[in-house]
Amino acid sequence: MKVKAKHWVNYNGTWHQAGEVFAIDDADVAEMQQYAEVADEQPVAETDPTAEHTEPVRRTRARKPKE
Repeated sequence: MKVKAKHWVNYNGTWHQAGEVFAIDDADVAEMQQYAEVADEQPVAETDPTAEHTEPVRRTRARKPKE
């Protein structure tokens, strides 16, 4: 089940910040409701699948002028 953290939450040894959507076990829903909102309808979007993955532009050092 997916939930959205209301504030910093430590779940199974992993910290999740406010607004982060993460998965929890169905058995933990009742306990986690005080720390997170149930967000089953919202998909977890870690990365945008439509975004193009480009490498950053590599900047090189300028050449010294010839004297």
